[in-house]
Amino acid sequence: MSGLGTGGPAGETPGAGPPSEGRRGGPPDGSLRVGPRYAGRAAELRDQGSPLPGEDLTPPVHLALLGGPRVALSPSPDMHRNALALAGIRGDYLPFTVNAEDLPTVLPALRTLGYTGLNVTVPLKEKVLPHLSGLTEEARIIGAVNTLLNSPSGWLGFNTDAPGFAEAFVKDLDPCPVLILGAGGAARAVLHALLTLGFMPSVSARRIEKAQALAREFSEAYGAPVETLPWRNFGEPWGIVVNALSASSPEELGENPPAPALEPGGLMADLNYGRGNNWFRRLAVESGAAFRDGLPMLACQARLSFIRWTGLADIPLDPFLEGVGAL
Repeated sequence: MSGLGTGGPAGETPGAGPPSEGRRGGPPDGSLRVGPRYAGRAAELRDQGSPLPGEDLTPPVHLALLGGPRVALSPSPDMHRNALALAGIRGDYLPFTVNAEDLPTVLPALRTLGYTGLNVTVPLKEKVLPHLSGLTEEARIIGAVNTLLNSPSGWLGFNTDAPGFAEAFVKDLDPCPVLILGAGGAARAVLHALLTLGFMPSVSARRIEKAQALAREFSEAYGAPVETLPWRNFGEPWGIVVNALSASSPEELGENPPAPALEPGGLMADLNYGRGNNWFRRLAVESGAAFRDGLPMLACQARLSFIRWTGLADIPLDPFLEGVGAL
């Protein structure tokens, strides 16, 4: 399967950084690893040769994560293995490093192998769109997907990032102005969530023309204003700032990231996770604001993906939170 390789330990992944800067996606030998609360159940299912009474567990459910080299650091396998064990479903979730140019080969191969569902992450959330047989309206508006479901007609695309962001960061907050840093696929999901909930977003990116095009597109689609601001010139302190860039440190960006003013008691939300020398965490501390990274959002969107694949709407958030170390 050209361009597809399982993610190994963090230290063995080119450009992924040392293990202390992230999480592994699972043992390189492919063995099942779940949280301690689910280990007994997982062992029972792994050793079992037939379905449990009253349950149709055949064939096993095959799930996977596709993306760049950082998939080896993802906690997604831990989250979904926990959920499979809790639900009494035999199966597994594996991370694969995939190049965008190999998607025409990889996606049909995974269908042939019987994979039920896939997650896609950076840099594939937008690049995978031409290879799908259908999209939800939400995913079409956002212009990016993170969840694929194997259907008779091909892979169907969904976006659970937007509702995952809303649940993790802003569902209990009153609508207010929000500054979004970045204008890529992650920013599109954040914009959708904020506009749906009545927040007033502004966008800033190094390429101002990209931010302007994004703001214009979403303003027209939602009938609500979306402002654009010059890079590094953000005006008055903000109550909420969202880092939707793929970088969280000077080392990743090649320069110091922007430093928007935060209100004391405000919120700095960084959609990345497991990043060393996090510029935005330090900015929040210096401003007296709260800091949250992307792990709670990852857990929330993972649960929504799992529901899409299995139909188990009552699966709790706990196995996903444990998978990201937040429980």
